[in-house]
Amino acid sequence: MPTSRRLMSLAAAALVWGLPATVLANQPPPGVGGMPGAGPAGPGAPAGPSDDKDGPAEAAPKDKGALAPVVPVPAQPEGRRRAQLFELHGYFRTRADYFHRLDLNITPEGLQQDTNKFFLPPAETPEPDLSSTEPGATLPNDANCTNQLLANGVSAQRIGNRCARRRGTGGANLRLRLEPTIHVTDTVKVHAQVDMLDNLVLGSTPDAYYGANPWAPIDLFTRTQLPPVQGTDSLNDSIVVKRAWGEVRFGFGLTLEVGRMPNHWGMGLVYNDGNGYDRGEVADITRMVDTDYGDSVDSVRASFDFGADKRNAIQVGLSYDWAASGPTTAQLFGPQWESGNLVAQTFSAEKYDNVHQVSAWIARRDDPSMLRRKLSAGVPVVNYGLKSWLRWQTLDAALGYTPGQLGQFDQDTSYSAALVHRRAWTVTPDLWLRINWRTLRIEMEGAMVAGRFRHAEQEDTAPADLDDALATATGVDDTRILQFGYALEFKYGLFDDRFHIGLDHGIASGDSTPPNATNYADAFPGTNDGLGGGSSLTAFRFNPAYVQDMLLFKELLGTVSNAGYVKPWAAFYFFQKNFSARLDIEFAGAMNNAGTLAGNKSLWGLELAGALRYHDNDDPIFVQVQYGAMFPFGAFEPEVTLETVNGPSVQILDAKAAQTVQGQIGIRF
Repeated sequence: MPTSRRLMSLAAAALVWGLPATVLANQPPPGVGGMPGAGPAGPGAPAGPSDDKDGPAEAAPKDKGALAPVVPVPAQPEGRRRAQLFELHGYFRTRADYFHRLDLNITPEGLQQDTNKFFLPPAETPEPDLSSTEPGATLPNDANCTNQLLANGVSAQRIGNRCARRRGTGGANLRLRLEPTIHVTDTVKVHAQVDMLDNLVLGSTPDAYYGANPWAPIDLFTRTQLPPVQGTDSLNDSIVVKRAWGEVRFGFGLTLEVGRMPNHWGMGLVYNDGNGYDRGEVADITRMVDTDYGDSVDSVRASFDFGADKRNAIQVGLSYDWAASGPTTAQLFGPQWESGNLVAQTFSAEKYDNVHQVSAWIARRDDPSMLRRKLSAGVPVVNYGLKSWLRWQTLDAALGYTPGQLGQFDQDTSYSAALVHRRAWTVTPDLWLRINWRTLRIEMEGAMVAGRFRHAEQEDTAPADLDDALATATGVDDTRILQFGYALEFKYGLFDDRFHIGLDHGIASGDSTPPNATNYADAFPGTNDGLGGGSSLTAFRFNPAYVQDMLLFKELLGTVSNAGYVKPWAAFYFFQKNFSARLDIEFAGAMNNAGTLAGNKSLWGLELAGALRYHDNDDPIFVQVQYGAMFPFGAFEPEVTLETVNGPSVQILDAKAAQTVQGQIGIRF
């Protein structure tokens, strides 16, 4: 046998005969890691005779350090779980709008006063008559509708009919809103709201804008759209951070929040965060995405939930808000006073021009998921809350003061010289109530604003040099504030909650101020300056984010103020509630006739609106097409003076209906 084969045989024999010995040598004694009743031969083998009941003793270890007692190690301390989860919500939307005759046909040529905030299209606006020696003389615009059609050979009769209908404007816009939340731990969060291309009008930033592209000297040759840059081709940047705040929840029910955060209460009548309001309807997504306004507040707030459990918890809270700080060092003195330059951090330049605000509230409010669970049990659910804000200010720039360029305030009208004793305060209590039962919802909110402030005293009219008057103003004239408003919503679902009927109603107190103006926007509101003046401000204004119509309040008047309205509506859901159709009829009148355009009429008008909607139950998307028409009444028909070929002529304008067609596509995530 070769030598190599002999060696392999010997190794195999040694392995076979040595394995049992090794296994037996490594078997633990009974009670020391071995199975109970297992002897040296292994489990199941008969136990051999032994004089020692405890078994053979172990040999003493050679290392004496092994005999030292074991030092106990403290357990890992139990801390809060570090989640480090990034949560992202938000939406993307695109909207297309066409508006016809938003000026109600009450801005004719030769008008010597403003009748509303809207205007003639640029092509219809008269041009200066450079050949005339009379100051302010104008000529019809060469590019107006009449001249366009005349150049195309259209007859005069057709021109009159067609140009009367060509008073519209339209466009499309988009927004991408991101609302990230960073879960630092399971009790600590950081929130933010970031808008990208916020309400960017599609097609508004071509590379031909102001000759940005030398190969596109006119818009006809534009090749691409550029990102909007503030001060270059837009008034806003592409990305705008609107909110950022932190939240800490303590185990005993206390929640602490600080930063710039959404400001919302109740239905959003006074303060509305613009995120839409959950009314428990499938079509709520349309109101949550198709919004244009939103309130933010710089605040530190603490709230405490107490009660037997979360299902019946009542929340009490207290907050301090930086409503306004006055100009900062950088805003007042320039960039050298920005953070990191002459000062480590920018701060408010004047202590006493700050507007301070505190609020306190108590509320019993179920979140949407809890409300749905309670309603599924068939029990009525009552939610309510009371919140009140108090704000005050000692000094302020005089009304009518206009700051100069940013960082150069004091190089124009002196801010320090324009300061007056404002001594202002307001208190705003707000009561909210909601009752839900099955498919019934009744909800209301009412608020009042009371207070006063001082302003510059002026006996008759403002002097020619307003700057001098503001520089010497001391603010000794008082103006009182007393305003009231409320809103009511009723909804009931029929036929397995497929057919909804509802009624919306609201009232906002008014005064003699015309629409789209305030009698405290003048430097001397205490005087009877033709705007209705007086010593009281009584016009309550709904938050514009709350308004849900299409034309009357949302576009023409801006919001509900000096008005009362009634709006019955009906909606029908079909195809597994993925589709819905809705019809609204809104009738509105003025609370104070003197505050209308006419000055002596009380009816604003009648608005009809209809919508077709697709809103998927599984995917958070919606598509909506809607139409609205507003028929103005006497309150929109002022008496004006027109310049005619025969001289000035006093006429009562005949307001015409405004119309709109709108489409929206939204994706919520």
